[in-house]
Amino acid sequence: MTAITTAGTPGVNRFTRNQLLRTARLFATDPDLERELDLGATQRSWRRLDATAHLEIWLIHWPLGASTGWHDHLQSEGAFLTVKGELTEQFWSGNQVHDRYLWEGEGRTFGPRHIHTVTNLGDRPALSVHVYSPALRGMTRYALLDNTLRETGIERAGEQW
Repeated sequence: MTAITTAGTPGVNRFTRNQLLRTARLFATDPDLERELDLGATQRSWRRLDATAHLEIWLIHWPLGASTGWHDHLQSEGAFLTVKGELTEQFWSGNQVHDRYLWEGEGRTFGPRHIHTVTNLGDRPALSVHVYSPALRGMTRYALLDNTLRETGIERAGEQW
């Protein structure tokens, strides 16, 4: 894969969103992927599979009902793909909440500052691959109050996860 330089940001390499989704699909085909996490765990769990300054790849296990809470990925663009099970993404756009469902093999891309929450509302545990460019520096957390998203804080990479 070839990194591209983001216009207006000298020296910052990014992958295109299509490249990020293709990378997620590639990692999702690993036959040993399910051995990376305890799929019987009752709490959401994750493992960073690889990282450079320009690209970061995570594997996340989603027990029934597990959710991320509202957040963005600061300046990172991203993609994620449901490997097993099904996930529901709610995202904030046009000052309202929209729903998207991602069944096994389905993925999506998003830009920087994309605000969303991802939840396993299915009937079995789920597994997903997430890819970010540049590597995550943190996440802004939000609360949905009275149909308005309000920032509640910023988690910095390496401090909370």
